[in-house]
Order: sequence, then C-alpha cells, then structure tokens
Amino acid sequence: MILKFEINLIRKLAILICCSSFLYAQSSFNKVGTSGALFLNLPAGAVAQGMGKAYSGMEQGASATFWNPALLGWEESTETFISYSSWLIDIHHQAAAVSFPLGGLGVGISQRLVTTAPMTETTTLQPRGTGESFRYQDLALGLSISRAFSDRFALGGTVKYIRESVADLYTQGMAIDIGSFYWVGYRDLRFYMVLRNFGPDLVFDGTFLDTRVKGNLKEEVELSYGEVGLPVSFSLGTAGSVWHSGSHSLLLAFEANHPSDYSPRLHIGAEYKYGNHLKIRSGYGLNYEQESWSLGCGIMAKNIFIDFAYSAMQDFSGILSYSMRYALP
Repeated sequence: MILKFEINLIRKLAILICCSSFLYAQSSFNKVGTSGALFLNLPAGAVAQGMGKAYSGMEQGASATFWNPALLGWEESTETFISYSSWLIDIHHQAAAVSFPLGGLGVGISQRLVTTAPMTETTTLQPRGTGESFRYQDLALGLSISRAFSDRFALGGTVKYIRESVADLYTQGMAIDIGSFYWVGYRDLRFYMVLRNFGPDLVFDGTFLDTRVKGNLKEEVELSYGEVGLPVSFSLGTAGSVWHSGSHSLLLAFEANHPSDYSPRLHIGAEYKYGNHLKIRSGYGLNYEQESWSLGCGIMAKNIFIDFAYSAMQDFSGILSYSMRYALP
C-alpha cells in the first residue's frame, strides 16, 4: 500500500513539474524588478552558499526549514542552526532555526532577518537630505512540518509570516513552501522538488506624495502604493555520491530553479568529505548577472558543525557567510 501510494504521488508530482515548466517557458523575457520580498532568495547558511545553492536535497536538520521542509520527515533529534552573512552594500543577513521530532512528524521553527545601516532621508524638494535617517528591515518567521511516509519518501511544508519595513512604512503577508524528497534506492541517490514563496501579493499601507512639474509650477499628488508579487520559485534536482573510497567521498548535486521574475537558472554543487570531520565544497550558478562560483568548508567537533563560505561577485566584493549547527546527542 505504501509503495503504491508513493508511485501515484510521484506521478502527480511529475505532472506538476511538467505543467509548471510549461508555464515558466511561456515567458520570453526576464521580469526583473517585478517581485518584492527578495530577501527570501538569499541563501541561508554557509553550506548552501558554498555549494552554489544546489542544496535543496542535501541535509536533514534545522537548515532544511529554509530549503526543503520535506527533509525534516526523518528528524530523530533536536538541532539548532544559526547563520550570518554580510551581503552587498552593507546589508546584514541573519538566519536561525530549530528542528525536532514530534509525534511521528518533523517540526521546524525558523527566523530570517535582513537589516541595513542607517540611510540618509532625501526628498524631491530636499535632495541633499532632510537631516533624518531611516533603516530598511525584512523579517520572515516560519513553521515547518514534515512527514516521512516510508524510509524513502517524505513531504513537508512551511508557513511563513513576512514583513518588510522602510522607515515608518511597512507591508506584511503570508507565504508557503512545499517540498518533496525521494531516496531512489541506489546508493544515496535522491530526487526532490520544492515550491517556494507561494502567496498573495504584498501592498504597503498608506499613501505618498508625488511631486509633478507642469511648466514653472510644481504640484504634489497623493498616490497609493501598488501591489508587488512574492518571489515564487520552483526547484527540482538530484544529488548523489559519485566516488567513495575509505574515508573519502565526493558528492555532486544539480538543481534547476525556475523563478517568477527571471529566466531558469541551474545550480551545480560538489562536496568532498573526509571522514566525519572535514568537508570541502564548491558550486557554480548559471544564468546569473553577478553571482558565479563559490567555495566553502566545514568542520565538525563532537556535535557542533561550523561552516564557512565565499561567493564571488562580478562587480561587487565577494560574500562571506558563516553558520553553525548543534545537534543534541
């Protein structure tokens, strides 16, 4: 019965992939700037960044709340996860999560925060500054639940509360992630699919004044803010070990990503593992304007995992990321 259920579910998911791929293929141009809450696309964790974001089918544990909640289905212990990266133009990206088993389910609670340094307030009438400053802040809180239907197949979902604020303006909303994961049964080969950030459009509350010039006259018109969509994306990928010898092993991961505001992208990642104490990673992203290759490493001491990663940028300084996981024995 379980095997029959898995086969039928996989067929339905395959149909969903085909339909989603067809719909995304209809777009003949990149719709850059058509989505809001773009902080949800930032990679959470140095492991994921080091593997070039080819990570949605990699590891169980608390970090799965950001990448594929289905991986929580086999959770057997409590794990905490924290991450930090200094992103472009002085943007600070922090992420934290905890995961634990509960009544045959895997549960995760996550938080993501993006902040900026104080910025000078300017207006059309005072382009040199008003003497005031403001901050930009993004926040996402998530609750993930997953169930393993067998030792090979799991489904999971995440419900997220999203809030963006600029000075005294803000918008808030909800979104969901849906993930699936399947162990093929040959070595550690796996197949997975994830739909991220699906939800209603965001709208900033309030109104603003727009200054318009007619001849020698200037007038201010009160306008309302328009709606902006979430950065919906659909990912499917596979990963598995291609070499194993004694304490040495090499894993490759391939992940195709279909974002709603850009043309499809491909992520390629590799992880070399020596025993249980050292991991070296590398990744590459295709069809990016700024991002390309990345490098990372991780070490383990008892139940603590510490990871570092560096991502190169074409026109900006590279991005450094740090993360730590702690699994209760």
